[in-house]
Amino acid sequence: MNEEIGATIEKIKAEPDFFKKAKLIESIKKDKRITLQEVASKIGLKPSYVSHILRLLKLPNLILDGYYSQLIPLSHLFIIARLNDQKQMIEIYEKVLSEDLTTIKTEELVREALFKIKDEGTHISKEEISEFIRNAEKEGMTVRIVQTRVRGKLVFEIDGNLARTSTELRRVMEVYAKRQRENGEKA
Repeated sequence: MNEEIGATIEKIKAEPDFFKKAKLIESIKKDKRITLQEVASKIGLKPSYVSHILRLLKLPNLILDGYYSQLIPLSHLFIIARLNDQKQMIEIYEKVLSEDLTTIKTEELVREALFKIKDEGTHISKEEISEFIRNAEKEGMTVRIVQTRVRGKLVFEIDGNLARTSTELRRVMEVYAKRQRENGEKA
């Protein structure tokens, strides 16, 4: 590592202002053609965290002014910077200020803006998931369930020949088809 890069890395490490830190990271990436992973490694941070820092550069000046005026904390800025639309950023920023929103409420607003999904409902309980997995294992299936606030995934893995896997997959598909028919009749 040459001296100039080493000096810039030390500046990044020592810089307390996250916006200046982001500008330094961006410049070393562009000017010295260093990857995000290399920068992260050299400054002792995870690449995902360095990405969060770089995202701050997308924020409109109005929001930066709010931060420097101590109207909004840095944690909120990291969340708002996930958005790609500056108009949305400003709308959420203003809502954070007017309603004194917590980081959790701010995350919900940003998630709603990004995925067009309202944060409502509850997760399936660990007990329900465990029971379902146990029952599937009795049938010789491996099941994986992933549930986030914006998406749910159910993965069945069935070992066996085509006769067995086709039969089991049809059985699962029929449960879903029956549900669809019932919902169609109610509508």
